Amino acid sequence: MPEEFELGSLQHAIGEARAGWSASLTSMLQMEPEDRRIRLGANVDQTDLAALREQPAPDVVQLASLAILDPAARERHDAVELARRIITTTGELQDLTAKVVNTRIISAPLWWWQVDWRSRFGLDAVTPVRDQGPCGSCVAFGTIAALESMLIVERQITLELSEAELLNCGGGSCGGWWPTSAVSYLASRGVAQANCFPYQPMNMACNPCPRRDEEAIKITASTVTFDVAQRKQYLAWVGPMTAVFAVYDDFFGYTGGVYTHVTGALAGYHCVEVIGYNDLGGYWICKNSWGTGWGEAGFFCIAYGQCEIDSTFPFWGVSGTEFWK
Repeated sequence: MPEEFELGSLQHAIGEARAGWSASLTSMLQMEPEDRRIRLGANVDQTDLAALREQPAPDVVQLASLAILDPAARERHDAVELARRIITTTGELQDLTAKVVNTRIISAPLWWWQVDWRSRFGLDAVTPVRDQGPCGSCVAFGTIAALESMLIVERQITLELSEAELLNCGGGSCGGWWPTSAVSYLASRGVAQANCFPYQPMNMACNPCPRRDEEAIKITASTVTFDVAQRKQYLAWVGPMTAVFAVYDDFFGYTGGVYTHVTGALAGYHCVEVIGYNDLGGYWICKNSWGTGWGEAGFFCIAYGQCEIDSTFPFWGVSGTEFWK
């Protein structure tokens, strides 16, 4: 059990580093170290990672043209050209923000420097925080979270989808998994709703309910991007994404602010949903799957360039949501 000594040492390290985040005795920090590590589960696939780096960059403009306009608007406008103008203008404004932020000229809220899908285009497109429990199923949770968000963005439908099916039928396990495999399953088979195959934090036989195909949700498009600017474009104009990053022991005590690694050993790798970013603060906004007793009620902010989140690993996007039948 950690306790005052461990927590006190962490808080001291944060203070010494003048880091912009706080720590306390979270639900994760109250566990034994091995129990915390079980709740990670992104197994890095170096072969796939290398292959993904060789793929051509995605056409975010084309994806945005499908996402930002309703069908009636598409009939009135050249959707691709409109999306291109919007993204180009936004990129120019973001460059301007980067140049003036240190001068403190900006004092008023500016729409282009922050995206948060908990409040975007009049939508709350982020479903509630869940708890994966003592199972390395974070890839299933991070991928399902992005799919649920895209259902809201694209179809204004809110559903709770089955992490259990994705994990146990898609080739994953409590020993860990990799997002590319999870995304491939969503494209080939889709996924049932949660009450058709309820989640338990253990390896289970693949056994969805009989009505599975009638209510399952699939994707018809997926995206992988390593480029930071493209990630922001996708987040701004398409929707939330899935990410992998390195977790160090200090992260388990996070309760707020913008996380930067200050102390502790590498615990493993983790998968989460990225729901936005903030250019003035220099961070990604993420939804975790450790319940609401950790972080900012289950959410966190992590600084750009930290823990390999936007360097070693890409972001994955899923879109083109449809019912299986």
